[in-house]
Amino acid sequence: MQDFDIIETPENVGLQRRLAGIGSRFLAGLLDSLIIALMYLILFVILLSLGLLSTGLDANLADTAGMVLFAVLILVAFLIYWGYFVLFEAWLNGQTPGKRCLKIRVVQQEGAAVALDAIVVRNLLRVVDMQGGYAVAGVSMFVTRKIQRLGDLAAGTVVISEEIQDYAAQYDKKQKLYDSVAPAAPHLASTGIKPEEYRLLQNYWLRRHELDLDARKRLLPNLIGPILERMGTVPENQSLATLEKHLDELMRQARGTDSTVPSGETTTEEQA
Repeated sequence: MQDFDIIETPENVGLQRRLAGIGSRFLAGLLDSLIIALMYLILFVILLSLGLLSTGLDANLADTAGMVLFAVLILVAFLIYWGYFVLFEAWLNGQTPGKRCLKIRVVQQEGAAVALDAIVVRNLLRVVDMQGGYAVAGVSMFVTRKIQRLGDLAAGTVVISEEIQDYAAQYDKKQKLYDSVAPAAPHLASTGIKPEEYRLLQNYWLRRHELDLDARKRLLPNLIGPILERMGTVPENQSLATLEKHLDELMRQARGTDSTVPSGETTTEEQA
Protein backbone atom coordinates (compact mmCIF):
# COMPACT_ATOMS: atom_id res chain seq x y z
CA MET A 1 0.00 0.00 0.00
CA GLN A 2 1.29 3.47 -0.87
CA ASP A 3 0.09 7.05 -0.44
CA PHE A 4 0.99 8.19 -3.97
CA ASP A 5 0.58 6.75 -7.43
CA ILE A 6 2.54 7.70 -10.56
CA ILE A 7 0.86 7.77 -13.97
CA GLU A 8 2.65 8.53 -17.23
CA THR A 9 1.08 10.94 -19.70
CA PRO A 10 1.23 10.46 -23.50
CA GLU A 11 4.13 12.93 -23.42
CA ASN A 12 6.07 10.45 -21.21
CA VAL A 13 5.82 12.75 -18.20
CA GLY A 14 5.14 11.08 -14.87
CA LEU A 15 2.43 12.81 -12.83
CA GLN A 16 2.00 12.10 -9.16
CA ARG A 17 -1.45 11.76 -7.61
CA ARG A 18 -2.42 11.12 -4.02
CA LEU A 19 -4.41 7.96 -3.37
CA ALA A 20 -7.36 8.15 -0.99
CA GLY A 21 -6.58 6.41 2.29
CA ILE A 22 -8.63 3.73 3.99
CA GLY A 23 -9.79 6.25 6.61
CA SER A 24 -11.18 8.79 4.15
CA ARG A 25 -12.88 6.05 2.14
CA PHE A 26 -14.44 4.62 5.31
CA LEU A 27 -15.80 8.03 6.33
CA ALA A 28 -17.16 8.65 2.83
CA GLY A 29 -18.85 5.25 2.93
CA LEU A 30 -20.28 6.02 6.37
CA LEU A 31 -21.82 9.28 5.11
CA ASP A 32 -23.28 7.49 2.09
CA SER A 33 -24.65 4.75 4.35
CA LEU A 34 -26.40 7.35 6.52
CA ILE A 35 -28.02 8.87 3.42
CA ILE A 36 -29.10 5.41 2.25
CA ALA A 37 -30.49 4.65 5.73
CA LEU A 38 -32.55 7.84 5.53
CA MET A 39 -33.88 6.74 2.14
CA TYR A 40 -34.77 3.34 3.62
CA LEU A 41 -36.62 5.06 6.45
CA ILE A 42 -38.68 7.10 4.00
CA LEU A 43 -39.40 3.95 2.00
CA PHE A 44 -40.47 2.10 5.17
CA VAL A 45 -42.86 4.91 6.17
CA ILE A 46 -44.42 4.91 2.69
CA LEU A 47 -44.89 1.13 2.65
CA LEU A 48 -46.21 1.17 6.24
CA SER A 49 -48.80 3.72 5.21
CA LEU A 50 -49.82 1.54 2.27
CA GLY A 51 -49.98 -1.47 4.58
CA LEU A 52 -52.33 0.37 6.94
CA LEU A 53 -54.55 1.23 4.03
CA SER A 54 -54.83 -2.48 3.19
CA THR A 55 -56.20 -3.37 6.64
CA GLY A 56 -59.71 -2.61 5.46
CA LEU A 57 -59.50 -5.34 2.83
CA ASP A 58 -60.64 -8.93 3.32
CA ALA A 59 -58.13 -11.45 4.74
CA ASN A 60 -57.05 -13.08 1.47
CA LEU A 61 -56.63 -9.78 -0.33
CA ALA A 62 -54.79 -8.33 2.66
CA ASP A 63 -52.34 -11.26 2.68
CA THR A 64 -51.72 -10.86 -1.04
CA ALA A 65 -51.18 -7.13 -0.63
CA GLY A 66 -48.76 -7.78 2.23
CA MET A 67 -46.70 -10.20 0.15
CA VAL A 68 -46.60 -7.76 -2.77
CA LEU A 69 -45.51 -4.93 -0.49
CA PHE A 70 -42.80 -7.11 1.04
CA ALA A 71 -41.49 -8.09 -2.42
CA VAL A 72 -41.52 -4.44 -3.48
CA LEU A 73 -39.64 -3.52 -0.31
CA ILE A 74 -36.87 -6.05 -1.03
CA LEU A 75 -36.58 -4.99 -4.68
CA VAL A 76 -36.59 -1.26 -4.00
CA ALA A 77 -34.13 -1.66 -1.11
CA PHE A 78 -31.68 -3.42 -3.44
CA LEU A 79 -32.16 -0.82 -6.17
CA ILE A 80 -31.60 2.00 -3.69
CA TYR A 81 -28.39 0.50 -2.32
CA TRP A 82 -26.86 -0.52 -5.66
CA GLY A 83 -28.37 2.30 -7.74
CA TYR A 84 -27.27 4.97 -5.26
CA PHE A 85 -23.57 4.38 -5.92
CA VAL A 86 -23.92 3.72 -9.66
CA LEU A 87 -26.10 6.74 -10.38
CA PHE A 88 -24.14 9.20 -8.27
CA GLU A 89 -20.71 8.03 -9.49
CA ALA A 90 -21.94 8.28 -13.09
CA TRP A 91 -23.65 11.64 -12.54
CA LEU A 92 -20.91 13.27 -10.44
CA ASN A 93 -17.98 11.83 -12.42
CA GLY A 94 -16.78 9.28 -9.89
CA GLN A 95 -18.17 10.83 -6.72
CA THR A 96 -21.03 10.16 -4.34
CA PRO A 97 -22.18 12.76 -1.78
CA GLY A 98 -19.92 11.08 0.78
CA LYS A 99 -16.91 11.09 -1.55
CA ARG A 100 -17.55 14.72 -2.45
CA CYS A 101 -17.56 15.71 1.23
CA LEU A 102 -14.25 13.91 1.75
CA LYS A 103 -12.83 15.27 -1.55
CA ILE A 104 -12.09 11.88 -3.06
CA ARG A 105 -13.01 10.52 -6.50
CA VAL A 106 -13.06 7.24 -8.44
CA VAL A 107 -10.92 7.30 -11.61
CA GLN A 108 -9.50 4.77 -14.03
CA GLN A 109 -6.05 3.42 -13.15
CA GLU A 110 -4.50 5.17 -16.16
CA GLY A 111 -5.86 8.52 -14.95
CA ALA A 112 -8.94 8.94 -17.18
CA ALA A 113 -12.42 9.70 -15.88
CA VAL A 114 -14.19 6.58 -14.68
CA ALA A 115 -16.32 4.86 -17.34
CA LEU A 116 -19.90 3.70 -16.79
CA ASP A 117 -19.06 0.02 -17.28
CA ALA A 118 -16.31 0.30 -14.65
CA ILE A 119 -18.76 1.97 -12.26
CA VAL A 120 -21.23 -0.89 -12.74
CA VAL A 121 -18.58 -3.59 -12.22
CA ARG A 122 -17.03 -2.06 -9.10
CA ASN A 123 -20.45 -1.65 -7.48
CA LEU A 124 -21.74 -5.10 -8.42
CA LEU A 125 -18.81 -6.53 -6.44
CA ARG A 126 -19.74 -4.34 -3.49
CA VAL A 127 -21.88 -7.28 -2.31
CA VAL A 128 -18.66 -9.27 -1.86
CA ASP A 129 -16.63 -6.37 -0.45
CA MET A 130 -19.22 -5.64 2.23
CA GLN A 131 -18.99 -9.13 3.78
CA GLY A 132 -18.01 -9.03 7.42
CA GLY A 133 -18.92 -5.38 7.74
CA TYR A 134 -16.68 -4.46 4.79
CA ALA A 135 -13.88 -6.55 6.29
CA VAL A 136 -13.21 -8.07 2.85
CA ALA A 137 -12.82 -4.60 1.36
CA GLY A 138 -10.62 -3.48 4.25
CA VAL A 139 -8.23 -6.41 3.87
CA SER A 140 -8.07 -5.94 0.11
CA MET A 141 -7.30 -2.22 0.42
CA PHE A 142 -4.67 -2.90 3.05
CA VAL A 143 -2.72 -5.48 1.04
CA THR A 144 -2.98 -3.92 -2.45
CA ARG A 145 -0.39 -1.41 -3.58
CA LYS A 146 -2.97 1.14 -4.78
CA ILE A 147 -5.46 0.74 -1.90
CA GLN A 148 -8.05 -1.07 -4.05
CA ARG A 149 -10.99 -3.15 -2.92
CA LEU A 150 -12.06 -6.15 -4.99
CA GLY A 151 -14.48 -4.03 -7.02
CA ASP A 152 -11.64 -1.65 -7.94
CA LEU A 153 -9.39 -4.51 -8.98
CA ALA A 154 -12.07 -5.97 -11.23
CA ALA A 155 -13.04 -2.60 -12.76
CA GLY A 156 -9.50 -1.23 -13.10
CA THR A 157 -10.22 1.79 -10.93
CA VAL A 158 -8.57 3.61 -8.04
CA VAL A 159 -9.84 6.22 -5.61
CA ILE A 160 -7.79 9.41 -5.42
CA SER A 161 -7.74 12.37 -3.08
CA GLU A 162 -8.47 15.77 -4.62
CA GLU A 163 -7.56 17.76 -1.54
CA ILE A 164 -5.01 20.44 -2.45
CA GLN A 165 -1.77 20.01 -0.56
CA ASP A 166 -0.74 23.01 1.49
CA TYR A 167 2.89 23.84 0.86
CA ALA A 168 2.61 27.22 2.61
CA ALA A 169 4.80 26.05 5.50
CA GLN A 170 7.66 25.50 3.03
CA TYR A 171 7.47 29.02 1.59
CA ASP A 172 8.40 32.38 3.08
CA LYS A 173 6.56 35.54 2.05
CA LYS A 174 8.92 36.23 -0.84
CA GLN A 175 8.49 32.70 -2.17
CA LYS A 176 4.72 33.22 -2.33
CA LEU A 177 5.30 35.96 -4.89
CA TYR A 178 5.83 33.18 -7.44
CA ASP A 179 2.13 32.41 -7.24
CA SER A 180 0.62 35.90 -7.16
CA VAL A 181 2.82 38.63 -8.68
CA ALA A 182 3.48 39.09 -12.39
CA PRO A 183 7.02 40.26 -13.26
CA ALA A 184 7.51 43.91 -14.19
CA ALA A 185 8.74 44.41 -17.75
CA PRO A 186 12.06 46.10 -16.73
CA HIS A 187 12.93 43.30 -14.30
CA LEU A 188 12.05 40.64 -16.84
CA ALA A 189 14.12 42.40 -19.50
CA SER A 190 17.11 42.52 -17.17
CA THR A 191 17.19 38.72 -17.02
CA GLY A 192 17.25 38.27 -20.79
CA ILE A 193 14.32 35.87 -20.50
CA LYS A 194 11.59 36.17 -23.10
CA PRO A 195 7.98 36.36 -21.81
CA GLU A 196 7.09 32.98 -23.31
CA GLU A 197 10.22 31.45 -21.71
CA TYR A 198 9.22 32.93 -18.38
CA ARG A 199 5.75 31.39 -18.62
CA LEU A 200 7.24 27.97 -19.32
CA LEU A 201 9.65 28.27 -16.40
CA GLN A 202 6.91 29.50 -14.09
CA ASN A 203 4.61 26.61 -15.08
CA TYR A 204 7.40 24.15 -14.31
CA TRP A 205 8.11 25.83 -10.96
CA LEU A 206 4.50 25.82 -9.83
CA ARG A 207 3.89 22.20 -10.90
CA ARG A 208 7.21 20.63 -9.96
CA HIS A 209 5.73 18.97 -6.85
CA GLU A 210 3.28 17.09 -9.11
CA LEU A 211 6.14 15.57 -11.14
CA ASP A 212 8.26 12.65 -10.11
CA LEU A 213 12.02 13.06 -9.81
CA ASP A 214 12.83 11.48 -13.18
CA ALA A 215 10.38 13.76 -14.98
CA ARG A 216 11.93 16.84 -13.35
CA LYS A 217 15.39 15.69 -14.38
CA ARG A 218 14.21 15.27 -17.99
CA LEU A 219 12.21 18.47 -18.29
CA LEU A 220 14.24 21.14 -16.52
CA PRO A 221 17.46 20.85 -18.58
CA ASN A 222 15.39 21.24 -21.75
CA LEU A 223 13.63 24.31 -20.35
CA ILE A 224 16.47 26.20 -18.71
CA GLY A 225 19.49 24.80 -20.59
CA PRO A 226 19.12 26.95 -23.75
CA ILE A 227 18.51 30.05 -21.60
CA LEU A 228 21.62 29.52 -19.49
CA GLU A 229 23.65 28.74 -22.61
CA ARG A 230 22.48 31.96 -24.23
CA MET A 231 23.49 33.87 -21.11
CA GLY A 232 26.85 32.10 -20.92
CA THR A 233 26.14 30.88 -17.39
CA VAL A 234 25.91 27.13 -17.91
CA PRO A 235 26.98 25.52 -14.60
CA GLU A 236 29.51 22.69 -14.58
CA ASN A 237 27.25 20.78 -12.21
CA GLN A 238 24.10 19.85 -14.14
CA SER A 239 22.30 18.26 -11.18
CA LEU A 240 18.63 18.96 -10.58
CA ALA A 241 19.44 20.83 -7.37
CA THR A 242 21.82 23.18 -9.19
CA LEU A 243 19.48 23.82 -12.10
CA GLU A 244 16.53 24.50 -9.82
CA LYS A 245 18.68 26.90 -7.81
CA HIS A 246 19.50 28.78 -11.05
CA LEU A 247 15.80 28.76 -11.93
CA ASP A 248 14.94 30.16 -8.52
CA GLU A 249 17.45 32.97 -8.95
CA LEU A 250 16.22 33.80 -12.47
CA MET A 251 12.60 33.99 -11.37
CA ARG A 252 13.45 36.15 -8.37
CA GLN A 253 15.44 38.48 -10.58
CA ALA A 254 12.55 38.64 -13.04
CA ARG A 255 10.24 39.64 -10.21
CA GLY A 256 12.70 42.07 -8.68
CA THR A 257 12.85 40.15 -5.40
CA ASP A 258 15.78 39.07 -3.28
CA SER A 259 17.91 36.43 -5.02
CA THR A 260 18.62 34.42 -1.92
CA VAL A 261 17.06 30.97 -2.02
CA PRO A 262 14.78 30.54 1.02
CA SER A 263 16.07 28.08 3.53
CA GLY A 264 12.73 26.28 3.78
CA GLU A 265 12.75 25.33 0.08
CA THR A 266 14.73 22.29 -0.97
CA THR A 267 14.60 20.15 -4.05
CA THR A 268 13.54 16.53 -4.06
CA GLU A 269 17.08 15.53 -4.92
CA GLU A 270 18.49 17.37 -1.89
CA GLN A 271 15.85 15.80 0.37
CA ALA A 272 16.75 12.34 -0.94
